[in-house]
Amino acid sequence: MELYSVFSTVMPLLMGFGAKATGSTLVMGLIVGGIVWLALFIFGAFGVFRMAKRMGLKRKWLAFFPIINLVYVGKIAGEFHVFGQKMKRCGLYAMIAQIFTTALCACLLVSQIYLYFVEGAPVYDAEIGESIWHNLSGLSLKMYKFYELSYTLFYFVELIYQILLILLLNGLYRKYAPRNYFIFLILAFLIPPARYIVTFALSGKKPIDYEAYMRARREAYIRQQQQYYGGGYGSPYNRPYGNPNGTPYNNPYNQPPRPQEPEEPFSEFGGKKQGDPFEEFEDKKPHDTNNPDEFFD
Repeated sequence: MELYSVFSTVMPLLMGFGAKATGSTLVMGLIVGGIVWLALFIFGAFGVFRMAKRMGLKRKWLAFFPIINLVYVGKIAGEFHVFGQKMKRCGLYAMIAQIFTTALCACLLVSQIYLYFVEGAPVYDAEIGESIWHNLSGLSLKMYKFYELSYTLFYFVELIYQILLILLLNGLYRKYAPRNYFIFLILAFLIPPARYIVTFALSGKKPIDYEAYMRARREAYIRQQQQYYGGGYGSPYNRPYGNPNGTPYNNPYNQPPRPQEPEEPFSEFGGKKQGDPFEEFEDKKPHDTNNPDEFFD
C-alpha cells in the first residue's frame, strides 16, 4: 500500500543522514512517512471530490476518508472492460483488499518496532543473505514468528490489492486521459503515491466515454483510408496511371507526353479486332516460313 511505500522510502533517507537502526528511528520514519502520505492523500482526495462533484454524486465528502475513497474512485470510473470482461464493482473489491492490506501492514510494523526496541537491530547473516534476529525466546520469539507470518501474508494480499488498484485506475485514466492513460498507469505502478498527484491533475478535465472515443477513432481512421485509397479498389497514389498519355503522379517534372502511334487508316478492313468472338478459334501456328524448324532453335 501507499503508506508502507512512503515509509520504505523515508527509512533509507533517515539512515543516510546518520540515524541508527533503532526502534526510535522506525517510529520517526513512520511519523514522517505518515505525514508525507497524508499530504499526498489529501491532495488526491481533492481531485476525487472535484470529479464526484462534476458527476453530481452524493456524499462527496467521503472522498476525504481513506479506504472509502476507493469506492468513490470506482463510482467515477464506472463500468469498463478488461480483456473483454465487464468490471462493475472494482472499487469495492479494491477497498476490501486495502482493508486486509492495511491490517497486515499494521501487524508488520508493530512486530518490527517491538523487536527493534527489545532485541535491537537484526544482524546480517551471510549464509542466508539477510538480516535476522538470533537467540530469541519468549515473547520476542512469538513476535518474530508473527512478523514473518505478517510479512508473507502482506506481500500476497498486497499483490491482489495492486492488481485491483491498477484495474481501477485503468478505468479512471481511460475516462479522463484516453491518449496518455497507459503512461499514468506505469507511473502509478512504479511509484504508488504518484496516483494521488495524477488524480488531482486529471480532476479538471471533462470525462468521456472511452468506448465511444475508440469507436470514433476507428471510424475516422477508416474514413481516412478510404479517402486516401479512393475506395475499396482505388489506387494508393490517387490513380496516377489514369492520367492522359500515361503520365504518372500528375506529371510532377513537366515531361512532354509520350507521342501516340498514328491510327491505322485501314484497320477496319484487316487485322484482329479487340473482342473478336472468333479469336479463340483462330489457328495460332506460324505460317509461310522458309525454315519450319526455326521456331525450335
